[in-house]
Amino acid sequence: MTDKIISLRIDESLHEKMKSLEYVNWSAFIRKFLTQELEKQELRKKDKMENALEEIKKIQKSKVFDNGKDSAQIIREWRNKRKS
Repeated sequence: MTDKIISLRIDESLHEKMKSLEYVNWSAFIRKFLTQELEKQELRKKDKMENALEEIKKIQKSKVFDNGKDSAQIIREWRNKRKS
């Protein structure tokens, strides 16, 4: 894996504060922060997907759209509607 370089702009006062803390490895700090934030975002995305799947399953179980008919009956019904 090759490392990639990113750059960002910060205002002068922030830069001065960072320079005053010269013992801090800012690159490592930012890498760690980005890694943690990406992990949090991935977990949120996974949670949203799981919640959506649960909602879909609830809707399917409710049979609100098919009035309790199975898929073959619904397909036959729509095909018959197209013919007329």
